[in-house]
Amino acid sequence: MKNNVFKGSIVILIFLLFLISVTVVASADENSDLNILSLSQSGITIQYPSDWGNSRATSNYSVMAISKIDSIDALGIGQVNINVEKKPVEGDFYTFVNDTYDDMQRDSSFQLISSGAVSVGGKDALEYVYTSAQGTAEKEHKAVWFEKGGQAYVIMYSAPISEFEDNLYVFDFVLTNIQIT
Repeated sequence: MKNNVFKGSIVILIFLLFLISVTVVASADENSDLNILSLSQSGITIQYPSDWGNSRATSNYSVMAISKIDSIDALGIGQVNINVEKKPVEGDFYTFVNDTYDDMQRDSSFQLISSGAVSVGGKDALEYVYTSAQGTAEKEHKAVWFEKGGQAYVIMYSAPISEFEDNLYVFDFVLTNIQIT
């Protein structure tokens, strides 16, 4: 009886290992045509997957913008995008950033979800997550701010609410690998 239970356990274990290996191979095949690309501008270097590309930014402070390629419209603006901005800090960094969001809250379409201190690559940073309406589209945003050399840097991810979670991993990857010189 013990031998039959042992043999059954081994068969189940082998079957589970087979399922895991098939899943891993299928996932690797699914993303095998993606490469990691780099973009460098104004002392900032980011890395991103090849299903994202350069796009047009709508902010005057933008240093660079990338978007999911299939979300870029005829004007070159992506609906799912990551924008990197650089602004001179006026006064205290924390007051500067918090004042930005205090001003935004005057707009009734702005809804703050969360805010607080975070650490990015060992640097202290501020994170804001919020929603806003732009025309008929409602978007969710995640912005991470940090200071370097008297400049405020913000890396902001924006996407329609229905696509926000599905593409958040790209923002996390960019944020983890960003280099500012």
